[in-house]
Amino acid sequence: MASPRAILKRTKSVKNIAKITKTMQMIATAKFKRAFDRAVAARPYTDKLTRLIGKLAEAAGSDYQHPLLEKRPPKRAVLLAISSNRGLCGGFNSNVTRAALLAHRGLMERDLHVETLAFGKRVGNMLRFKKIKPDRIATHIEDKPTFADVDVVALDLLERYAAGEIDEVHVAYTKFVSTARQTAVVERILPLETPADEAPRTGPQQNFVFHPSAEQILSDLLPRSVRLHLFQAFLDSAVSEQTARMVAMKSATDNANDMIRDLTMLYNRSRQTQITTELSEIIGGSAALE
Repeated sequence: MASPRAILKRTKSVKNIAKITKTMQMIATAKFKRAFDRAVAARPYTDKLTRLIGKLAEAAGSDYQHPLLEKRPPKRAVLLAISSNRGLCGGFNSNVTRAALLAHRGLMERDLHVETLAFGKRVGNMLRFKKIKPDRIATHIEDKPTFADVDVVALDLLERYAAGEIDEVHVAYTKFVSTARQTAVVERILPLETPADEAPRTGPQQNFVFHPSAEQILSDLLPRSVRLHLFQAFLDSAVSEQTARMVAMKSATDNANDMIRDLTMLYNRSRQTQITTELSEIIGGSAALE
């Protein structure tokens, strides 16, 4: 059994770690609230815009053509992987990397030239460890992404797609469903797919009058839909990161508290054993003098 002094030293070290993890949990909780509000506020607009595009595409008819809707034989694809610049967030980064690796393997099996863009230091390092060298590693978009920062990336992809330099764009990120569920997904954002009705319509139908024409409105909304979709992915990734860090730090704090309790019991037993040994030595020495 370790000496009481060594146990006390270890207990002090664990208490310091518990203070750090508790502080990180509180910081992640505060950041989560802000990230959650931003992600939830943007999602209704994004979803409503997607449904509106579906109605416009139906009104425009099957003859309507747009570069973002054009499906051509794919030769080059872009894969965006979104993670964080910091760790200590459980399996958040590793789950995104795993999803990106599966997507990369699937694109390579289709004989496509894959350009990999890593947004986040962690996913970039993990991809390089797996022998996949990202064409770009961006770390300037932190856990509070702005639309201006993401829009620069989206506009570049839109221009390259319209020019025919790339044929597909996929994004791997952690989709925020609830505080208890975040899922690493890979979604295709280019070429666009207009939402299709899953079931035949019943009941009264809505007739819309578009001014200007549905084609003109659609030409403006399609690029905006791609930009908002990518921005929503960054927002979901940000709130998922804080959720994962909050849960991980709470688990670490609870484990540290359990270890402190066990070390305290071990210290009491060690101290009791030491006292018993000292008493036995005193009694033995006294008996030897008689």
